Amino acid sequence: MTVYKLPECTPVDSLPQGAAICLGNFDGVHLGHQRLFDSAKELSQNGTCTCSAVWSFTSLAKPCFSAPFITDNDTKLALFAEYGLDYAVLEDFECVRNMECPDFVSLYLVEKLRAGTVICGYNFSFGLGGAGDSNLLSELLSKHSVPAVVVPCVTWGDNTAVSSTAVREMIESGNISGAAELLGHPFSVSFPVVHGNQIGRTIGIPTINQSFPEGHIVPLKGIYACTAFVDGEIFLGVANVGVRPTVSDGDTVNCETHIINYSGDLYGKHIRVEFYEYLRDEMKFESVDALRRQIKIDISATLDYFCTVYG
Repeated sequence: MTVYKLPECTPVDSLPQGAAICLGNFDGVHLGHQRLFDSAKELSQNGTCTCSAVWSFTSLAKPCFSAPFITDNDTKLALFAEYGLDYAVLEDFECVRNMECPDFVSLYLVEKLRAGTVICGYNFSFGLGGAGDSNLLSELLSKHSVPAVVVPCVTWGDNTAVSSTAVREMIESGNISGAAELLGHPFSVSFPVVHGNQIGRTIGIPTINQSFPEGHIVPLKGIYACTAFVDGEIFLGVANVGVRPTVSDGDTVNCETHIINYSGDLYGKHIRVEFYEYLRDEMKFESVDALRRQIKIDISATLDYFCTVYG
C-alpha cells in the first residue's frame, strides 16, 4: 500500500486518476469502515475505478476531536493495508476544516484527488463546521459527474450500531472482547518501549513499558490476556494497564506487558500489543513476592484462555 501524507507530501498526483476513494476519520477501522473498503475494492476489481484508496486524517487530538482516538497513525495504516487497500492519503485536519462544502468537493476531491467514485458512510460530515452531510456530498459530486456511494449503518448482534463511539465505550469499560467484535480485529496499541523501574526483571518476570500518547484512549485499568508482535513473531503475553500501585506511588497510567517465553532488549522499538480478554482488576499487593505469585497466576490464566478459545 502506498501512503501519501499531506500537506508536506506533494506528489498526490501520483494517486491514479479515477480511484475509488473512501472518506472518513476511520478511528478504530471497525466493521462499518470495512464495509466502505469492500465497496472500494469491488469497484477497483470490476474495472469501474482504477484502484482503491482511503482518505483520512492524521490522528486527531483535542480540541479538534473531543473523543480519545482508538488507533494511532501507524496502527491505522497497518489496518488499511491488511484490509487490502491500494493507497492511503492522510490529510492534516487543519488544512481542510475551514473549507466550504462546494470547494472541498470541486477543488479537493475532483481537481486534486481526481476521484472516480467517492464512498462515505451514512453519517459522514464535511466542510466548515461540519455543515455538509452525505446527501450534500452526493449532490455536489453529481455536478462533476462523479458517482457517490453512501454506505448505510452497519449493525452487530442485537442491532447494535457499529460506531467508534460504541467501541470506545466498550474499551473504557473493559469489554475488550466486545470491542473486538465491533472492530473485526483485536484492539491494539503500538507504542515505543520506554524504560521502567525494571522490577519485573528482579523477580524473574521481565516486562516492557509503553506510555499512552496524549489523546489516545486508555482501556479500563486491569490485567489483560494479550499478544505481542516482536520482529515478525507473535508471542502470548499479560498486559497491565494502570499505575502499578505495588511498586509505584505515581498516578500515570501506562501499559506494562510481560511477553511470555521472550527474552531480549526491546527499548525504543514499536511493539504492537493486541488485547483479547480482561482478566482482573488492578490491585495493590502487600509485597513484591505477592505480586510475583499473582503474575504467575495471570500467566496461567492467559495460557488457559488462548488454549480454550483458539486451541
